[in-house]
Amino acid sequence: MAFNAVKIDEQIELQSGHEPFNVEESDKASRYTLAIALGVVQRMETSPSRAAVFEEIKEKNSLYRLVDRLYETADTRLLKPLFLFAYMLKCVAFTGPCNVRGSEKAVSVSQFPNEHRTIDRVAALVPDIGLIRVTSSPRRIFSCEQWWATFSLLLAAARIFPFLKVIARSYSFMPSARIASALAFYLRFSRLFNETPSLEAAVVASNYSPEAVGMAAAAHRNGRRVVYANHAPVPANAAFIPPVLADCALVYGEAMAKTYSRLTRCSAEMAFVGQPGSSRPMQWSGKINSVGIFLTAGTRADVLQSLIASIRLNLPSVRIIIRQHPVSLLKTDFAAMGLSDLNVELTFGSPLGEDIAECDLVICGNSGVALNVVSEGRPVAYLSSLDDAQFDTLGFVQSRLVYSMPWWTEDLYDRLKAFYQTAGWEHVMRSYDAAYLVDRATLNAAARTVLLRHLVRLPNSTTAISAAKTSTGRSDS
Repeated sequence: MAFNAVKIDEQIELQSGHEPFNVEESDKASRYTLAIALGVVQRMETSPSRAAVFEEIKEKNSLYRLVDRLYETADTRLLKPLFLFAYMLKCVAFTGPCNVRGSEKAVSVSQFPNEHRTIDRVAALVPDIGLIRVTSSPRRIFSCEQWWATFSLLLAAARIFPFLKVIARSYSFMPSARIASALAFYLRFSRLFNETPSLEAAVVASNYSPEAVGMAAAAHRNGRRVVYANHAPVPANAAFIPPVLADCALVYGEAMAKTYSRLTRCSAEMAFVGQPGSSRPMQWSGKINSVGIFLTAGTRADVLQSLIASIRLNLPSVRIIIRQHPVSLLKTDFAAMGLSDLNVELTFGSPLGEDIAECDLVICGNSGVALNVVSEGRPVAYLSSLDDAQFDTLGFVQSRLVYSMPWWTEDLYDRLKAFYQTAGWEHVMRSYDAAYLVDRATLNAAARTVLLRHLVRLPNSTTAISAAKTSTGRSDS
């Protein structure tokens, strides 16, 4: 069974008192392994920033609070591992479709709208390569194929439980569940690759989510290639940047490629595709008619209220557009804030481009949306106190991509004009968005050439896949 990879191929120690995985293995590796996948998820999900997000989710969602409370009071030896195994079953049952017609050459996995759009871009670059689109949805559970995959996981329960006991006594519910889900996805996709020799590559839109690194590890173990496409800017000043051990990586521009190469292990062949959507020169108005405030995780409601009041004091009739975080679990409760101003508009889930076009300037905290805004031709004012993240997590201020505002001032718009019209700013912008005001067709052609090198089977690739399995002395079956 594919699960044997956990114990034999990856040499993961499951005994009491030992760490079951070590992300530092990435320092000496050029390909994804199960140990690296689990280590990446562990490092991400136990970081202070993720812990703050988990606390925010629990604060805003009663169901998550209840599950977390039940888990924390459960017995570590039996009930907590059962909780985690049930979560693994849910991940497998909801993930699909994985049925193959035989013409597909690659499989992708994506979870959120920006990841879906990223996979759309890859598919558009190589439309002649058949691509299976795997997502997660409760509707998948009605497929007979999902029943069989879930049943196969049940058969492996005895082997999985020692691993679950280790993480159950090491971490709280949310990190433990995410780590366990990475194993679940690895097993699910190992089965897919093992049973489908026609698949030649995996396409992922994240280098840290459990489903993405689980698929990447399964692909490399089964002799397939991995294509990574970033769905958001790389946080250059984050405490941990996950490795990019894919065969090929499509990134927005040179700045992101350098961040990966300088600050983490990166073995991928790089190609630049630019930001999604259109790019426009910076647009300026005679006067400020509308101000956007685009929120992210960890929004500080008190700062937001003070900011609105400051804008109102200076521009009483200006329209203020507040764009909510796109993840519903992180929505801010504005009812509790008592916002009744008719000129304050709340948006949630509307197309980002439409919200940007409605604004003369946009204020945001530590959010990759700043890159979208300047690409669309609107000035961004970065307000670090708007959320709880560390100052300039993304590195946009230090590279002089965006303007950092201490607070709202009457001359803010003039300051933005001076900053974004500085000689050299457009060069910085193009390093982040290689498609900024250039011919996108040329970029796409170059990216397609790189992609095809990794998506089209080489004459000896069948032999390579067989050799990858033979090297372990056994197959997955």
